[in-house]
Amino acid sequence: MGKTFPSHTALATETHLSYEDLAKKAQHFLAERPVVVLGSGATIPHGLPSMPVLAEMLLAAIDDSPPGWADFSARLEQTKDLEQALHDVALPTETVEILVAATWEIVSAKDVEFHDQLLAGAMPFPLADLFRYLLGTADAHLRVVTTNYDRSAEYAANCVGAYVSTGITAGWLQRFVPASVNVERPPAPGYEGQVSVLKVHGSLDWFRDATDDVIGVPLARAIPRNTTPLVVTPGVTKYREVHKDPFRTVMTAADAVLRGASCYVCVGYGFNDEHVQPILVNRVLKSDVPLVLVTKKLTELTRKAFLTNPPKRFLFLEEAEGATMVYDPEYPGGIRVEGTSVWKLDDFMRLIKGEKATY
Repeated sequence: MGKTFPSHTALATETHLSYEDLAKKAQHFLAERPVVVLGSGATIPHGLPSMPVLAEMLLAAIDDSPPGWADFSARLEQTKDLEQALHDVALPTETVEILVAATWEIVSAKDVEFHDQLLAGAMPFPLADLFRYLLGTADAHLRVVTTNYDRSAEYAANCVGAYVSTGITAGWLQRFVPASVNVERPPAPGYEGQVSVLKVHGSLDWFRDATDDVIGVPLARAIPRNTTPLVVTPGVTKYREVHKDPFRTVMTAADAVLRGASCYVCVGYGFNDEHVQPILVNRVLKSDVPLVLVTKKLTELTRKAFLTNPPKRFLFLEEAEGATMVYDPEYPGGIRVEGTSVWKLDDFMRLIKGEKATY
């Protein structure tokens, strides 16, 4: 068995890592042309639901008891874990379709609220700041792998003037073009670099029409008639859908991007998705590819994957009361950096840009 390090509750509070030293560590890694990996924690600050919140909203939204729903909802109430409940209770196809539609409606409504706030200039957008920084300092073609359905990555790319590529054509009658996924475009007037967003679990903008074609409907306020939303819910629907496009092509492209990365920057990602993490974990542990993780709370899966036998190059930032808990090869058991909240993406951006810490 590997060495297990103590939890941060058992650590001394004396700090041996300064804010400036932490900034240098982060800046060094982010200069290495990173691939950005986004989980639900990246969008929760903008009003998008976490998995537990989504579970509660689904229970409230689906109240007409379709086939199998009584057993499923009872299991979900018991576990409070949407993915576990979907694994434990086999729902018939008609109920899965109801679940997918309800998931789309819940996430879409929150996404549209966020979009409207961005239009109104009502809130900061640190993900856009991260994209701007990386496009300006690391690579003019930024790759983003995300398990989220929402459009936050696309909005962030738009905010910094980058061309956004998801595999869907531009215009008002959009379609999926497999050959366009992750293809680098030549520089074009009016754009500041390119952001390829690889949405391995689907997108709010993607639908399958009555002819079984994949189409894009930008910023739809409701599910278009005679279409099915292409969002993969946790559990069994992952396995039903992933062998068809757009998921097959997007996942193949994401695998290639993850295998070719020279650094990973993960924001709010919990390492609980079998479509993304195997390649990432393997390369961090065996090929010494650096990993930067910014999150409110490290999941147990993250701790198990990386902190039992720590990799050679990593930097994890996690919330601690009145401080940030920092994990790296020098402090694999974690160390408090007092008076900073650099586990938040906006404060992390201040850190890497050399700006003053917030307290």
